[in-house]
Amino acid sequence: MNQGAVLVFGEALADLVPEDEHGERYQSVLGGSGFNTALALARCGGAVAYCATLSRDITGRRFQARLVAEGIDQRFIADSDAPTALAVVAPLGADGGARYHFHLADTALAEPPPLPGSLTGFGHLHVTSFGATIGPSGDTALALLRQARSAGLSTSYDLNIRPPALPEREAALAAIEQRMALSDLIRLSTDDADWLYPGSYAAPLRCWFDRGVSSILLTEGGRGATLERAGGKIIRGFVPVTELVDTIGAGDSFIGAFLASLAQAGELGARLRGLSDGAAASAMDFAAQVAAETCGRRGCDPPRLTPKPPYE
Repeated sequence: MNQGAVLVFGEALADLVPEDEHGERYQSVLGGSGFNTALALARCGGAVAYCATLSRDITGRRFQARLVAEGIDQRFIADSDAPTALAVVAPLGADGGARYHFHLADTALAEPPPLPGSLTGFGHLHVTSFGATIGPSGDTALALLRQARSAGLSTSYDLNIRPPALPEREAALAAIEQRMALSDLIRLSTDDADWLYPGSYAAPLRCWFDRGVSSILLTEGGRGATLERAGGKIIRGFVPVTELVDTIGAGDSFIGAFLASLAQAGELGARLRGLSDGAAASAMDFAAQVAAETCGRRGCDPPRLTPKPPYE
């Protein structure tokens, strides 16, 4: 591993994706925001390690085999006799948007991996979704964020809010904001932002620049994405989706590709706070391309692409 290496923490679960509009047949697809992000990073040439607990069941073995095949570092993987968590995807709408019904109780997700003894060799920590926000796994993610900050790594948090998987709103909001406060970069969708700050989210989000966040990445579905940085600099990224299958994992693919581009440009770690305009713009365009291609495939199956050098 090198100083551009990224450690990803977040859930792995099986997405049961409908194969027809009536929900009569389902396909089991490897997913979960943490796993998806690590997969996108690896397929975009990033050096990445994944920190999670995987079941010893048949689906857990599929996860293990995929990690090996993709060259993802597994040194921080724990295993469990509990089953793999499930997300049943409701029949998709015309826009390819997904609604999830989660089955999380008494699964491997309830048994978080131990904290790494050392983060030497890593430049960045990324934590994501409810696996980094609630329960014992959320507690581990919080401790890992603090460990990473103390070790000098840059940090990012993908909110990926899934209300059915969260506790009551007040407790969930407090947990989310606690993790935002420990992050240099936050990624959220417009749906996440609407849940977080109903009515008008722009001003409340910008307040986080005064609390230590240096960049806010807002993904806006078919309208692309916006990166806003402390000081008011705004950069947009957009690539149209030419063939829509579903939007599962599009946000995970976006942030994974974004981090892979920054890693290749040497812009993680201490440099993330002073991210150059050229590196930011190049990363946004690349991430938009990866996310658009992911939307043309069933489940989260990001393409294998190589980031381009930062724009001049």
